[in-house]
Amino acid sequence: MNILTAGPTAGPTAGPISGEFHARRVQGLKAEVLRLVEEVIVEGVYHGGRRVRELEVVAGERWGGHAAATSSGTMALECAVRALGIGMGDEVIMPALTFVSTAFAVAAAGAVPVFVDIDPHTRTLDPAAAAAALTPRTRAVIPVHMHGLMADMTAIRTLADRHDLAVIEDCAQAAGATDTDRPAGSIGDIGCFSMWVGKNLGGLADGGLLLARDPALLPMLRKLTDLGRDGERNVHHLRGSRGRMGEIDAAVIRHQLDLLPAWTDRRRTLAARYTDAFATLPVGTPGDADKRPHTYYKYPLTMPDSATAGSLTAHLSRTGITTEQVYPYAVPQQPALRGITHRTADIPVTLGLLPRTVCLPLAPELTDEEADRVTDAVHAFHSARG
Repeated sequence: MNILTAGPTAGPTAGPISGEFHARRVQGLKAEVLRLVEEVIVEGVYHGGRRVRELEVVAGERWGGHAAATSSGTMALECAVRALGIGMGDEVIMPALTFVSTAFAVAAAGAVPVFVDIDPHTRTLDPAAAAAALTPRTRAVIPVHMHGLMADMTAIRTLADRHDLAVIEDCAQAAGATDTDRPAGSIGDIGCFSMWVGKNLGGLADGGLLLARDPALLPMLRKLTDLGRDGERNVHHLRGSRGRMGEIDAAVIRHQLDLLPAWTDRRRTLAARYTDAFATLPVGTPGDADKRPHTYYKYPLTMPDSATAGSLTAHLSRTGITTEQVYPYAVPQQPALRGITHRTADIPVTLGLLPRTVCLPLAPELTDEEADRVTDAVHAFHSARG
């Protein structure tokens, strides 16, 4: 099986197994990447050219919205918050389990991040916790699609519509995921994607994409990502950011967009291999939710307690297998939050899960033999413990 389509079933079997595989992916795409770079150099257009526009059009067609490319997932979130008019003193509900960018984007607009708990099975925003956190100042909710599984968008959209709230989907980990056959990013008012090189779909460095349900939001989103400009280079209509995507990254991401379905199938195949292998062990494994198939940006294994999780991590490291936690801390625990006005509800599920989580290596480029080494090592750990 070719690395350019769905990933290898055979290949490297000795040596260390990384926790992330984007270096191997880019190396596998090297010939195509160099061809695309050469084309961009020959054309001589590096920003705002046909590559960016093609990516926006195709992503919008496939994912059901109106797209604007940007420089990162963080920038996408910041622009989404501003485009929806969220500002000083407004409250925005989000899960405590997310990357800091979700909170930083809200704080950058002068609004207040409100952290609530997650569903223990999906690790995504608990709609009941979000409902309990509502106040008269609540303006929006940001469901975060975690590890490749979408949040319960039916429940969240119902809650938002009932209380006239904007919905910003944080799709940084969910390119290609669906909820009831609706693509990630197409259900909220704006979907925000990270296209960092290590994501399921990514360029050569950082990248992002905004997906708006209402095409009327596009002019504002484009101005916000290009220093407030609206087609005229020297006229700035509002305070925007240097948030544009370059042509080279757009070309690489557009190429990968066609490969994403096969890559997702490969991730699911590997995840099923893990889950079947661990069926007899005292661990929790990820899986699909109701009408929400997992795309496995990460494969989080839930251990009985934090000590066991730490011991497993150390054991795998000794055998040359790198794991991750993603994330070891809830956002309200980050030192930066001491300087940010925020509010935190009770988050026992989040705080209970994080120290017990071990994310195993999983990517389309992981070989079957490497996956077997991982499962064998996990079994050896449990056998040694009796």
